[in-house]
Amino acid sequence: MARTATAITLLVALLFTAGCAAIVVGAGAGAGVYTWVKGELIRSYANDFTHTENATIQSLDYLKITIDEKTQTVSETTIKARQSNGSPVKVSIRTVRYDMTEVAVRSGYVGYWDRKNAELIHATILNTI
Repeated sequence: MARTATAITLLVALLFTAGCAAIVVGAGAGAGVYTWVKGELIRSYANDFTHTENATIQSLDYLKITIDEKTQTVSETTIKARQSNGSPVKVSIRTVRYDMTEVAVRSGYVGYWDRKNAELIHATILNTI
């Protein structure tokens, strides 16, 4: 009984300190698991950073989403773009580990996030990879 209580306590502590995205990566990476956090639809991909970044750019081009700005650091790329109707799209690509990346897509205006469009972008990325 004490072991079970300890395990539950550690799991709850992990949930509060690690955040939702880390749990998705550990629990179901590559299994089509999405996390919806503050207007961002986040999914992990079992590919390296460069491959995922290229697939994301190709997907945006395929969907006729115009890239306005691309900023890059060693482990993260942020792409600011807009759809043909002018609504904004923001895509963040982060390295989780050498063979896994996390892509967060935010589509639409503040207060009215377009989850369906974010799902479409993720589906296109998955098909491109």
